[in-house]
Amino acid sequence: MKHYAVFNMRKPKGGINSLGLHIERRHHPDNARAELSHLNRYDIVKLPPGCKTIAEAVEYRIAHAGLARKVGKNQVRCLTAVMSSDHDKMEELIKEGKFEGWLNDSARWAQDKFGRENVVGAVLHMDETTPHLHIVIVPIVTTERERAAREAKVKKRYRTKPKGTARLCANEIATPENLTLCQDEYAQAVKKYGLERGERGSLARHVDQQEYYRNLQRNKRELESEVAELTTEKKKVSREKKSLEASKDKIQQETNLLIGKNEIYKSANDRLSKENETLVEENNMLVTANNSLVPKVTELVEQHDELEQSNAKLADDIARLEMQKMRKVQTAQDADLAKYKADIERYLPDVSDLLFWGRYCTSIGFPDSYVHRILSFEKIGFKGQLYSHEHQQSFRTEGSWAKLERSADNKHTFELKIDGVSVFQWFKDMARKLLEKMGFRQPQPRQGKGLHH
Repeated sequence: MKHYAVFNMRKPKGGINSLGLHIERRHHPDNARAELSHLNRYDIVKLPPGCKTIAEAVEYRIAHAGLARKVGKNQVRCLTAVMSSDHDKMEELIKEGKFEGWLNDSARWAQDKFGRENVVGAVLHMDETTPHLHIVIVPIVTTERERAAREAKVKKRYRTKPKGTARLCANEIATPENLTLCQDEYAQAVKKYGLERGERGSLARHVDQQEYYRNLQRNKRELESEVAELTTEKKKVSREKKSLEASKDKIQQETNLLIGKNEIYKSANDRLSKENETLVEENNMLVTANNSLVPKVTELVEQHDELEQSNAKLADDIARLEMQKMRKVQTAQDADLAKYKADIERYLPDVSDLLFWGRYCTSIGFPDSYVHRILSFEKIGFKGQLYSHEHQQSFRTEGSWAKLERSADNKHTFELKIDGVSVFQWFKDMARKLLEKMGFRQPQPRQGKGLHH
């Protein structure tokens, strides 16, 4: 039997908050089992600093992405993807101890595909029929806008943005071609777990949560209608039964009254007697049939009770084993992480400060390709805008160079220099020049919330 890798991406309906209600289980859906909700996992992707919900994480990413354009009121702020397979395959992975590997590989693939900073939420749902992983993606892209080529052809000139700047654009990620490519690549990433790519061009489609609930409500209304019809039929049969019983009593009374009549009414009396006997035989047959069903119904009820007890015990055993497994995995992960950090401090003491400067370069506007070269101690030339957290403002340069140099005070710390001076002094000089150009005296800069070293 083939088992397919499921990857479905779409724009959330009802906004980020509605999405969070479902994913974070702040609203419990009808199709989820509350007794299994403790098995859900919300720690697969760590939320950004100060964020408690996925909605806050989405807004944090947008605010810190260095977007060149203002985000529109109705602009799509995030995309949601579901990763899973069929119910039997998920149960098989759990029993064989491969489920944790599938979960980690799926989350890692999403981060590699869409960018680690752009994947702001990942939640595992174990309380529904089939376990599945929700991924929340902020669609930050740095490719050139498709409309830029058209704008270049018209007479009216538009103010252009520097190429490679970050933009929020869900339409460039959720294209049919890109979604097909995602399905191909995700299936390849989880192929080792026995999952295959679904058939191309299949007419099967994913039913989202709202449509699923609409179908449930429609089925409920249909069942209620059928129950009402059956109730009406039952009442009708009951009335007919009472009518037949009344007819039987009436015939019996008439029979008793006609016994003493003369021979003229004898033929009529015989006919009515035979009809009465027929009704009595049919009634006896119904009683016999009903009595024969009583033991069978009793046996089925007993079997149902036994199955309910077995099922409840099995669910308790599975939950207990899963908790034991999760505790062992968490203990091992904590030990590995502590050793990993200690080894870095011992063998690679430069890493901590290099990581700081890498994050700082990204936060002020350098693209990843430039950050890689800066961390390799290359002297790079650049032009464009850099953002100062201290001054809360971007400054533009038409030609500068940047280089990361080792600190003279501590050989394991570094200093980023732009045009030969500290990056912080460079920002101060740029601010002073801007104020002097505008005819203002330079005020003392207030401490911002940016990075400080």
